[in-house]
Amino acid sequence: MRIRLIHLGVLAPEALHRAYVGLAEAQSEQDVPILLLARSAAHLSLGAAQGPVAELDRSACERLKIPVVQRALGGGLVWVDPGQLSYFFIFPPATRVRRAPELFALMAPWVIAVHAYFGLKVEAREGHDFWYQGRKIGGTGAATIGHSLVLGGSFILEAQWASFVDCVAAPSAGFRTWLLEALQEGLCSWLPLLGRVVSPEALLEACPALLRAAGWDVVLPTAPTETEQRAMVQAELDDVDWDQPLRRRVRAGIKLKAGAFLTEQHWSEGDWLRVWTENSALRRVAGSAWSVGQGTRLMGLQPDSVQLGEQLREIVGEEASLWGERLLETAVWAD
Repeated sequence: MRIRLIHLGVLAPEALHRAYVGLAEAQSEQDVPILLLARSAAHLSLGAAQGPVAELDRSACERLKIPVVQRALGGGLVWVDPGQLSYFFIFPPATRVRRAPELFALMAPWVIAVHAYFGLKVEAREGHDFWYQGRKIGGTGAATIGHSLVLGGSFILEAQWASFVDCVAAPSAGFRTWLLEALQEGLCSWLPLLGRVVSPEALLEACPALLRAAGWDVVLPTAPTETEQRAMVQAELDDVDWDQPLRRRVRAGIKLKAGAFLTEQHWSEGDWLRVWTENSALRRVAGSAWSVGQGTRLMGLQPDSVQLGEQLREIVGEEASLWGERLLETAVWAD
């Protein structure tokens, strides 16, 4: 299949998202598919169905001067910065690729090949993510824009999670501490894995040959047409509405990666509970009813296990039923 390769350099946050929206809206049903590559200044990107007030700390975003963009693609809250090279596959109807899993299956061999070329053996998972040795190294989101199916992701050359953590809506400082630890452990980037810097330029230089090796007939890097340029400038993004009454994508917390969640709840009497789940089991638990040492006794237990009830009875005695209900109410066990 033929594909146009377009590289737009470093863009302002809104310009990055207008670029793939405009290219998709300008694409006719019979056009050649596009692979758009670009970088962007640091910003937070909200999924199409997310509300900012539920996901973000507005005062922190404003204090740190971190722009927030409501993107047209699905998925959750994403941190984008100059240490990433973003990619967007834009497929018109003539390709007969109409669903995101189909497009992911088509583009995944190229993403895997790019990582492998620089020494990282990654695998595709869940039809939308890429993992390296048990850690997530990339994710994707998709949507139909105009006539076209668009799927976007990024190569995370270097990760800086601190600003992201500072801007996420958090019920406590402890939640932020756990979130940073979870991201540093569960997500990875190229720099620490390789022990060397891979520049975006080096990756861009390798892209055409790796696309061909993955079976694509590459139309060498092209510039957007005048029609496409106008469409990118005129593309409309949804306003970031801080008054939008949407619920949080993950109730009481945030998704860390596939199968892993961090949540926290507080009750009027001052009781609180923070839960990190992974692979349908408790990874870490803290609460007002027990000490740090007691909380470790719950690690690795599943919601329906007999041992969970036994441990709660030993830790909190007569309140085991109450805290068992709160644990099940707070925790998210699966996607």
